[in-house]
Amino acid sequence: MTNTISCNKEIEHIHLFLHNVEAVRSFSFGTWTSRQHIFICLESKGFQGWGENIITVNQPEVSLQQWLKWLEELKGKSVDEAFTLLRNHMGVWTDRLTELLEIALVDLAGKLEKRSALSLLGLDAHKPVNGAYVILTDKLEVVETGIKDAIAQGKTQVVKVKLFGNLELDMAIIERVRRFAPRVSTYLIGDVNCGYRPENTEKPLAQIKESMDTLYKAGLDACEDPAFLDNEEWVTLQQECSELAFIPDYPMRPSSKAIKTLLPGMGKFYNIHPGSAGSLFAAIDLARHVQKWGAGLMIGDDSLIGPACTAWQQVAIGLGANWVEAVEKDKDSNGFLASIKALSTKSTTNPITMQEDTYGFGAELDIALLEKSALKSYHL
Repeated sequence: MTNTISCNKEIEHIHLFLHNVEAVRSFSFGTWTSRQHIFICLESKGFQGWGENIITVNQPEVSLQQWLKWLEELKGKSVDEAFTLLRNHMGVWTDRLTELLEIALVDLAGKLEKRSALSLLGLDAHKPVNGAYVILTDKLEVVETGIKDAIAQGKTQVVKVKLFGNLELDMAIIERVRRFAPRVSTYLIGDVNCGYRPENTEKPLAQIKESMDTLYKAGLDACEDPAFLDNEEWVTLQQECSELAFIPDYPMRPSSKAIKTLLPGMGKFYNIHPGSAGSLFAAIDLARHVQKWGAGLMIGDDSLIGPACTAWQQVAIGLGANWVEAVEKDKDSNGFLASIKALSTKSTTNPITMQEDTYGFGAELDIALLEKSALKSYHL
């Protein structure tokens, strides 16, 4: 597919917002106490193009000076020229910035040209997609509260829990979910962040398989990144654990490199991970690549809270993905939600659908309201 979009309108203004989200996220490798999100708005002819990505975690005083220096190069350029600039700076500018800017440029071009982002990206599926309800905790009482909330909201079609590489704890988390959400109604995914073989350990594949079989019997349907594995080991593990679906995530990053290294059979689903793809266009190429193998597809998340959520939801719809994790979040997204003038997707219920008359990704936000919830803001 093309990695540029034709639009000769000039980028007149650039708005940058830093949002600090204070929310504890526990993983097998450590804990996030806060994360720092960047929202970008590119303006032309009264239209807005929005993008979002995380710049860092646990660093609320992160400097934005390098990002601002790079963004200065975009101001005054046409959308066409901005795409060319990005292509020429791939691998030079941080890939979190290039991914964010591609989303914003596609959004802006679609609004200026009165075309949907999916049309510009060549995505023609229109199947509504379930949003995954995600529970990120090692506390069983919080797991129980989470699954009860999912039931109350009608979002138990796909549930994802964080697992920790501790078999006893992980079984307890799975069993707590299954008390309220049986297999007949809920597809349950566990994300271990490679906890069953951390980096630089020699745990045999047979031992990992034994743990995976135990988790499947406890009620797990799919496991994302069970351990650090080479690609051939992924294939072997999926063959030997035929009932449990594996979901590669770390091997998918960044998308432009993964498309050259992935193997068929590494999992039953593959995770396109926002925030780590490096390029929206490369992510779509990678998604189509694995779909040709007959594998399922998920659009993941990077704890996104703002305009990137609706963009990735629409990409999931356009690709015919099995589910999407990038959804707006209670409390974390409050500042963004208060600023919404218009949004083309609604993630409060499943399945997520998209308005037919969307231009770009369709988000229209009140800049003044968004600035009130931001830790810092800049206007170029």
